[in-house]
Amino acid sequence: MIEGVNLKIINKLSDIIFSIEKLIAIILASVLLISLASGVLFRTLKSPLFWSDELAIFCLIWMTFIGGSMGLKKNASPSITIVTDLLSQNAKKVVLFVGNLILLVFIGYLLFLAYQWISMPNIKVQTSTAMNIPKLYFYLCIPVSFVFMVIHVFNNLFLSFKTIDEAGDLN
Repeated sequence: MIEGVNLKIINKLSDIIFSIEKLIAIILASVLLISLASGVLFRTLKSPLFWSDELAIFCLIWMTFIGGSMGLKKNASPSITIVTDLLSQNAKKVVLFVGNLILLVFIGYLLFLAYQWISMPNIKVQTSTAMNIPKLYFYLCIPVSFVFMVIHVFNNLFLSFKTIDEAGDLN
């Protein structure tokens, strides 16, 4: 019973994070669109916005990392299933579990490296060229998205041995 409760909590947390990621992605895509459109408009008016391209680049970087995390939540990464299609259901579950475990260890290690990198003194003093904003805010996309990824993969790890009924509830 406790295992089922923990699974539901992790699944709910993963769902909440996914909702937050969708909101962040919508905001970032909107800012990206407005920034690029404004940059083009003001360039045609002979008064270019020197910061619009830089803002668009940083939005795109954040969107890439957040989108990667969202892809892990939805299991949207491409896969080759020629071998796993030949396996029994139980063997498929084992392969899925091992794959998620390897992914969890890999993302956890990258999160550790990202934390070490963000903690470096020279990172904390860097500022963006055009907007003069600390680059730390832009670099935070890496550890933030990796924390989200760890939660999603941890959820997928548990789900690899569970089934979900058609209503989306855990059995």
